[in-house]
Amino acid sequence: MERHNHPTLSAATLLFIYFAAMAAGMVELSLAAGYLTGAASLTPGLVLAGVGTLAAGLAFLAWSLWGLHRNSLVFPRYAIPVLAAAAAAHVAVMAAGVTIQRSLDVSHFAALGLTLMALAGAGWLKRHHKTNDGGAHGQPRTGRLLAAAFGAAVVVATVATPGLAASMAGQYAVPHGEHGQAPSGESGQGSNPALDPGHHH
Repeated sequence: MERHNHPTLSAATLLFIYFAAMAAGMVELSLAAGYLTGAASLTPGLVLAGVGTLAAGLAFLAWSLWGLHRNSLVFPRYAIPVLAAAAAAHVAVMAAGVTIQRSLDVSHFAALGLTLMALAGAGWLKRHHKTNDGGAHGQPRTGRLLAAAFGAAVVVATVATPGLAASMAGQYAVPHGEHGQAPSGESGQGSNPALDPGHHH
């Protein structure tokens, strides 16, 4: 039974890893945009943080797309330490935010969750790669794999969406149907007032 289910479980885990890494990459890029363009004046610290998150976002996207293309866990020797370092960096930033500003950065929290998802999946898959027979004892079951892919997409989107919405790009986004106007009594709702200086009604 274990051998029969192994190809499906491995394939589902692989999809989950790369979905999480891809979403983490998008959140990282939104954070980089905030660091590099969201402040009135750039400081060396903001530039360093922006370049770091930009590099991480591009690396996550490239790794996930390449892995999906190869249908295997690619570069695990390098990917796992990078994922761990990214998770540690997000923890440090959130800890500093809570200590100094008494607030939790939702985007960093989402990026941390997505990074940990990819890290946990990659770690599990790497530990079990020696028992992976490449499908010699059976191919992944299509129905179960599709269900797993749908579930993974829902879980990843649930974490990624608030993170993207809390980023600078999300705060500048205009809801559908509200282009050019704001509902009465809701001017500036859902956005950062500092980014909306023209609405002082």
